[in-house]
Amino acid sequence: MITFSGASPQGAGTVAGKVFVSVDAEGLPYIVSPLQLMPGRSLFSELRSVATRLTRLAAALLVEQGYSVVVADSHGLMVNIEPQQMPRGVEVVRGFPRSLSMVAGARGSSYAVFLGYHARAGVDSVLAHSFSSRVVYRLTVNGLEASEYLFNALLLGEWGIPVGLVAGSGELGKEVEQYTPWAVWLPLSRSTGYLSSVSPSIEEVEEDLREAVKESIRRSRAGELKPLRMAWDAVEVCIEFMSPAYAETAALMPGTARDTGRRVCYRAASVEEAYRAMEAMVYLGGFTALLTQQMR
Repeated sequence: MITFSGASPQGAGTVAGKVFVSVDAEGLPYIVSPLQLMPGRSLFSELRSVATRLTRLAAALLVEQGYSVVVADSHGLMVNIEPQQMPRGVEVVRGFPRSLSMVAGARGSSYAVFLGYHARAGVDSVLAHSFSSRVVYRLTVNGLEASEYLFNALLLGEWGIPVGLVAGSGELGKEVEQYTPWAVWLPLSRSTGYLSSVSPSIEEVEEDLREAVKESIRRSRAGELKPLRMAWDAVEVCIEFMSPAYAETAALMPGTARDTGRRVCYRAASVEEAYRAMEAMVYLGGFTALLTQQMR
């Protein structure tokens, strides 16, 4: 359980600021199968139910404390949350593809919440991947193996936005503690394989999430949260693709350099530029992945 000293509500009509909530899927409790991950799949309703339930809980607590809230639906086609279930005072960013995918709508926030986040590609953890399980074998940012959590936190940090709460796959915890130790960390599942995990009851998950949100509010108001910033003169993002065919297509993007059969890099002047380059390379590689699949 997470303990906290409590957060006092703002005065009536007072807006405390904006909190950005990015909601992924694979780090949510009970999510273990591709059958849960996309609209049209037989178990997609399970993802929609748990994502909506936990997002609503977090958003409602933040609104009660005087914050405006922006929720970014951030998995797959990014239409996983039922927007009509969100409380008044919440804006929902939906749809894919979109620029700055998982952090679209974050600018100007007091702090960010990452909900349902998971471990990076290559980690022994349930459904671990980095932005695209079909396309990306390894992603690095200035030599650091980067999860979605880390790349998103770096971009928000460049914008002056701290990460205040991360909730997701238990195996992500070490990375959160390493890069954003000021953030509240809440494990939602414990991996027992790539397609299996263990989570507590939904009632216990909700209790823990409620306490974690309150603690993030306390830390924000106490000035304990910090934007994640690196002393970098330039930012090189490199993707090692699952197939040389994907790398070949990604390398068509101006400014890229293909240094091995499967790896393509892009050197940027900022994290935001590097993030946009990553998105473009993944989209290009993904197009080739879809094309080659249709030819089989």
